Amino acid sequence: MQFEPPQNLVVLLVFAALSALGLTWVARRSWTTARHPTWQDVEAFLGLFSMLGMLYAAAIQVSVRYTLSEFLDLPWTEELARLLLVWTALWGAAILQRTDDHIAMTVVYDSLPARLQLAVRLLGDVVALVVLSVIAWHGWLSAKKQMIMTTVSLGMPISMFILPVALAATIMVVHTLVIIVRRLRGQPIRTWSPLETELER
Repeated sequence: MQFEPPQNLVVLLVFAALSALGLTWVARRSWTTARHPTWQDVEAFLGLFSMLGMLYAAAIQVSVRYTLSEFLDLPWTEELARLLLVWTALWGAAILQRTDDHIAMTVVYDSLPARLQLAVRLLGDVVALVVLSVIAWHGWLSAKKQMIMTTVSLGMPISMFILPVALAATIMVVHTLVIIVRRLRGQPIRTWSPLETELER
């Protein structure tokens, strides 16, 4: 089975990639001191690419449907927007896991002693690690099973809607392991930002 994307789709994805690359370049203030892109830059680029691609596809879909429907027919825009929405949401979850920035209720946690806080945090990390490992395992299995089926408009494997679950869960497992190690070593888990990296240099 060979997937041949529509020419308009290729143009949209290239435009989204160039836009994401430009925004990543602007947001990263340490390009002058760092020789090579970091994993944070890759995360930022891919997140921006999927989000901008989703926005472009949705904008084109609305424009064509209400103003250009007599001249253009782009049925794949809705499917692409939904696909990129899934990728954007799960990729964002993986980024937040790296910096330990997921939403948390800390009313009781904040009143606990420091050692008990550490124990609670580690317990939460272990639970998250187990759950994410199960999700990743079943995600990869499901994606493999769905390779033979294709989507209606784009004609790509349905597994493209399942792959972000497996991939994001796998990345989150790695980030959780790093978080556990840093907690046990007493190292801070800080939110990464380009400006912070620049100031540290």
